[in-house]
Amino acid sequence: MIEYNGYSIQQDGMYSMCTIRPLGKGSVPKELRGRYTDYGAAKKAIDAYVKSKSKGQYNGKTERSS
Repeated sequence: MIEYNGYSIQQDGMYSMCTIRPLGKGSVPKELRGRYTDYGAAKKAIDAYVKSKSKGQYNGKTERSS
């Protein structure tokens, strides 16, 4: 298990894949759900999510506030 930027990256035991879990209570954002091939790929996904969250964008689409 590695703690990175507010999330925990854990090996899920199947084919050495990694999953992202929250450090505290709550759920993982849907953009970060799934399996990653290694810790580096999971870290890149977390970095992209955190960067887009601070800008209010993800995948080039601006999020609307209700």
